[in-house]
Amino acid sequence: MNHKTTKHANRVFEKRSLYLAIAAVWLMPAANAADDMADKKSSDSEAVRELTEVKSEIEIGIGYVSDDSFKFGKYNGLEKQGAFGVLDLDLRGRAPYDSASAKYWSLTGTDLGLDSRSLSYEQGEQGNYKLFLEYDQLPTFRSDSARTIFNGAGGTNLTLPAGWVPPGTTAGMTQFAPNLKDVDIETERRKVGLGFTKSFADKWDFKVSYKDEVKDGIKTIGAVFGNSGGNPRAALLPEPVDYSTRQLDAVLGYADSRKQFQLSYYMSLFNDKNDSLTWQNPYSAITGWDASTGYAAGGQGRLALPPDNQFHQVSASGGYNLSDKTRVSADVALGRMTQDQAFLPYTVNPTLAASIAQPLPRGSLDGRIDTTLINLKLASRPTADFHWSASLRHDDRDNQTPRNEYVYIGGDSQTQDTAVASSRRRYNEPYSFTENQLKLDTGYKLAKRTELSAGFQRSDTERTYSEREEAEENTYRLGLRAGFTDTLSGGLRLSHADRSGSTYHGDEPFLSSYSPGYTPTVPGGWENHPDLRKYFQADRTRDKLALFATFAPGEKVTLGFNASYLRDDYTASEMGLTASKAGQYTVDATYAATETVTLYSFYSYEDFKSDQDGRAFSGGAVKLAQSSDPTRDWFASHRDRVNTLGAGVKHTIAKNKFDVGADYIYAASKSDVDVTTGSALTSGPLPTVPTRLNSLSLYGKYQLQKNMSLKARYRVEKYRSDDWALDGVEPNTLANAILLGEDSPDYRVHVITLSVGYRF
Repeated sequence: MNHKTTKHANRVFEKRSLYLAIAAVWLMPAANAADDMADKKSSDSEAVRELTEVKSEIEIGIGYVSDDSFKFGKYNGLEKQGAFGVLDLDLRGRAPYDSASAKYWSLTGTDLGLDSRSLSYEQGEQGNYKLFLEYDQLPTFRSDSARTIFNGAGGTNLTLPAGWVPPGTTAGMTQFAPNLKDVDIETERRKVGLGFTKSFADKWDFKVSYKDEVKDGIKTIGAVFGNSGGNPRAALLPEPVDYSTRQLDAVLGYADSRKQFQLSYYMSLFNDKNDSLTWQNPYSAITGWDASTGYAAGGQGRLALPPDNQFHQVSASGGYNLSDKTRVSADVALGRMTQDQAFLPYTVNPTLAASIAQPLPRGSLDGRIDTTLINLKLASRPTADFHWSASLRHDDRDNQTPRNEYVYIGGDSQTQDTAVASSRRRYNEPYSFTENQLKLDTGYKLAKRTELSAGFQRSDTERTYSEREEAEENTYRLGLRAGFTDTLSGGLRLSHADRSGSTYHGDEPFLSSYSPGYTPTVPGGWENHPDLRKYFQADRTRDKLALFATFAPGEKVTLGFNASYLRDDYTASEMGLTASKAGQYTVDATYAATETVTLYSFYSYEDFKSDQDGRAFSGGAVKLAQSSDPTRDWFASHRDRVNTLGAGVKHTIAKNKFDVGADYIYAASKSDVDVTTGSALTSGPLPTVPTRLNSLSLYGKYQLQKNMSLKARYRVEKYRSDDWALDGVEPNTLANAILLGEDSPDYRVHVITLSVGYRF
């Protein structure tokens, strides 16, 4: 290559280098922009993923309870002192948001370290199907201070300790105190459920669920030997609980933009594995008892436990939009309850059983109640300011149980009395009930933020084997809701109801349940005083008033007020419940002090009053004279007052890093019964029953990492109740009844938990 050619090549190279350099300078921003766009796209994708990805969370830790208390742990599983596990789950999975799949699953668990745990699993495809499986466990701790003399608590055969000395009353039971045993009154419910939902043909869906619940443990029941007002001897016994309930619910539904309907079937099957409870008689035979009843003769008592029963129901419901302003809806449900558990014999005592001349009229109750429930409703909004609705409800419970005469043996203590005028000849009363209800409601917007509402309700009730065959009640309602200013809103609700009905026959249950050979032998031909009225059937006027308001003077403060007052007057009741009043008043406030501090508080006062009148009289020859003597009247005024105060604060010390908070509740109640009597009677004052609760909770959460947090909780609760019906009442305090000697709850419990939460 000559010099000229080399020189030319160098020039070309230099120009190309220059052009490339210039191009590089010009292209550099474009390259940077492309990189920025790629980075931004990656960042956006990560943000979208963060917002659309389903997150799971698990919390695991340990807690400690400072003291035993059934009252504190009644439903939460924290009844015993000691450590417990903290384990909560919220695990979820779902197909990516941008995929064609809509499948998902979830596993949720709460309080898995306690006896009050629950766990559920769900899997499905959105808009297509869903299946679930759940487990729920709930204890109920009633008393840890009960004591009994009987052996075998929790079983169906209660026996007395060896060497038992039977007297006629508890005062002579020399072996009582040495043989008292602690018995915890508690039950536990465990429920397993599963279900499936399927959507098909766009507008149809089918749902089916099945639940199997088991409940076991011990509760209490009263048991009696004796057959008249003068010779009963009683005992509170530990009753065994071993129940199972199976429930099936199936629903076929259809829905489109204008109409919807459902067809349903519901089944409930209850089974009690224990038919009866038998117990030894701790008393010696006394006057009025057959000699075979007492302890020395091997006397026993037996009572039936809840019987097996079933309930089946089919129902249909639907709604139809007649127009864009008017809708009609209806539902009909037909059900049947049955109970055919085999009867126990009249007595468990062989000697008394040998006296039976008139056996049970049938092997079981063969109980059956047919239920019918119909609801119809028409609702419309003709204009933007006016709406109305009308509804009808029919509720019928037709008792088809056969009515028979039973010549029972009183309290496993006497031979069968088959005389024509025997008081032991009794008839069961298959009680039926029908209610028809009409309801009208309307509302009119008086102004932009003010609406006036009014309503009327009519209820007609029919009952069989009842003191009052027919009753009717009319209720009138009026309401006003208004936004007075941008910061103040409120309103009121008023109602008045008046109930009356057919002539009240107080002797109806007496005449229909005893034999016609016995009722004429009773002085007056009645059992309860003719002037006594059952409160749910008696003539009554009821007035209600409710006021409510919300005031938000600024963005940081909200104040609320609610008050309600109810008064019932039983206008034709000379005896029984004659009047009652109830008032409830609440104020609350929230305050967002800063972006990181929020406070709340509330106060509530409740006041319940009721008046009850009666007359004391004995049976026999003095019955009529005493029952007409006003100097034997007694009057009881009941009053319950409850004060509740609460406050709390939440503080975010570092955003997305550190949160703390506190909640406090104080509640105090007083229950009083003031009894006065006529000159022929004497009464003593009944002590006040006070109850106090103080509860403080502190909690904090510290974010250790983006997906990991440390949680701490502390709770202290103090509770005290002084109840004269329990405190100081030993199992043998009463002469003719053996009690459980329970104490009023009184505890101070501290609970602390420390846990780690992991989110992924």
